[in-house]
Amino acid sequence: MALRIEDKDGLFEISGRVTSQNLGILRTYFQAILEKSEKLLVSIEKVTEMDSSAAHFFERFYREVASDNKIIHIIGRHNSNISKIMHTTKTDYILSTDRV
Repeated sequence: MALRIEDKDGLFEISGRVTSQNLGILRTYFQAILEKSEKLLVSIEKVTEMDSSAAHFFERFYREVASDNKIIHIIGRHNSNISKIMHTTKTDYILSTDRV
């Protein structure tokens, strides 16, 4: 399944495959959102596949947003499709304990 981003009343839900090939799209999309907002709520619960580049991208982006004194929540701790790669890359700490 191709990458898809849906805005559901301020919750940006990502679905499909998130790989090194589409990280530029994600970065551009979310940077545009953060130019207008102080808070970003992202759900990756419907991501079907993620590679290590994508896991590290989310970690770097999480840190960048926090260093700009903005708020980011990444929801997806319960997604079994990505839990192994997030754990292996030691990036699972960025995932919020909340669930949508």
